[in-house]
Amino acid sequence: MDNEKSKDSEMRKKAEEILQGNFNPIKYTSKNVDEVIYELRVHQIELEMQNEELRVAQLKLEDSKHKYFDLYNYAPVGYFTLNKDGIILDVNLAGALLLGVERLNLQKSAFIQYIDPACRNEFHHHIMNVKKQRKDQTANIKLLKMNDPFYAHLETVKVLDNEGNLIEFRMSVFDINELKTTEEALKQIKHNLELKVEERTQELKSANEYNRSLIEASLDPLVTIGPDGKITDVNSSTEKFTGCTRNELIGSDFSDYFTEPEKAREGYQQVFKEGYVLDYPLEIKNKNRHTTPVLYNATVYKNKFNEVIGVFAAARDITGIKKAERKLIKYQDTLEKKVNERTKALKQSNKELKEFAYVASHDLKEPLRMITTFLQLLERRYKDKLDNEANDFIRFAVEGSKRMDNMINDLLEYSRIGNQEREFEYLQSEKLLDTVLMNLKSSITDTNAIITHDPLPLIFANEQLMIQLFQNIISNSIKYHGEKNPEIHISTDNANDEYIFIIKDNGIGMNQNHLKKIFTIFQRLHTREEYEGTGIGLAIVQKIVQKHRGKIWVESELGKGTTFYFTIPNKNY
Repeated sequence: MDNEKSKDSEMRKKAEEILQGNFNPIKYTSKNVDEVIYELRVHQIELEMQNEELRVAQLKLEDSKHKYFDLYNYAPVGYFTLNKDGIILDVNLAGALLLGVERLNLQKSAFIQYIDPACRNEFHHHIMNVKKQRKDQTANIKLLKMNDPFYAHLETVKVLDNEGNLIEFRMSVFDINELKTTEEALKQIKHNLELKVEERTQELKSANEYNRSLIEASLDPLVTIGPDGKITDVNSSTEKFTGCTRNELIGSDFSDYFTEPEKAREGYQQVFKEGYVLDYPLEIKNKNRHTTPVLYNATVYKNKFNEVIGVFAAARDITGIKKAERKLIKYQDTLEKKVNERTKALKQSNKELKEFAYVASHDLKEPLRMITTFLQLLERRYKDKLDNEANDFIRFAVEGSKRMDNMINDLLEYSRIGNQEREFEYLQSEKLLDTVLMNLKSSITDTNAIITHDPLPLIFANEQLMIQLFQNIISNSIKYHGEKNPEIHISTDNANDEYIFIIKDNGIGMNQNHLKKIFTIFQRLHTREEYEGTGIGLAIVQKIVQKHRGKIWVESELGKGTTFYFTIPNKNY
């Protein structure tokens, strides 16, 4: 408070000084008027100075905001802001990179869909702990990047408003997959090496000569290295690979026999520091300038006082592996090129086929409409002038034209499912079913159909197509109900990252020989006099399921009802 008063006083003094230099008093009859004007001008200058300070402060504030934005956006750690329902409100570039999804696609999506299904319950408990505790909470779980799981470390804190109500969660995400994988591998390697070293030590104590014969028998170059980097012993394979005798090698610098001496030196120093190295790549150089690619595995060895006295290193010749790798890379490049060419040709063929079906169906409608129109005109004008047989011929032709028009419309609809891009979103299956039942209300009432269902899941799908799918199957069950009133039950099962929808009815059923035919376009198992329709409804159903990357199949027995099964993946794809 005192600082503010002092600042105001200093500002007033500066304003008065400026005014003294520029002030030309206006002569009035009253001295008080000049004093008032003087005061007003002082205040005016004070205000101008305050405005300048505010402008400078505003520029500093904007600069700070830009710095904070850069720090947040380009930080090496993923930052996520979730609302209290777990929906992503904001994410930085590192977070989007961790999940392999564009930032705009992440926003407004549920964070749980990027968690491995096996870890979702653990994440739920983590969020519950964050809500209960004041401090930030941590958890190690598996997230999904392009459907591939990886380990991540989460640090989450809750954000409250002034009244203590939860507003949102702020989460830091660290990729620890490599750390976890390496940790597990190192534990196993360390365990294995410790067993081998202990076993080797016992063998050396009891049978040094026997062990020496085994070392000499090895085809791999074996060396021991002292703390100073000098070679203390070698086997005959080392002599062969380097072109030097045992006497020449012992006492020389280990790193001198490699194409990259510094890398070799770092390798054995790492062994002294960490206790071992595994599959350390180097190239041994021979006196004749021939080089051999090898992988070194090395560990420290100790004296009876458990003091490290050197490194034992074994090199595995990988010349054959390198050649095989080069051949494999070349083969993979050729194979990938062929696959890409075949895939491109197949996509083009499918595209042309879909376009042909759509255009052909569309172009057939106009001449068919003309035929129907003229037939109906012929019927109206000459109905009384023709005999009954001629009128029947005209009626048959009109009905046939109408059936053809219906088939073309169905074919166009079938073609659209494959051609059009559809928007996918999270949908409540039960709400979709409510819409279908409302659409089918008339036929449900006419047949006294009883339709029941178990709790149905949240799915990632296209709303219009899923309504059409449910409607086609349920209307089929109502249509082919036989003498009994239709009874239809819808349920689901969850297996292997997908939901299995089951629609079971008590209808007339089907012969086992017909089950493979029912999804064929325009396939009918009954005459038009028995049941109306074009026979394309189940073909459309199959197309919709395939559009959602699912499968569909049917089980049925004549006179005992039919059960349709179809799958929908239970995550975003």
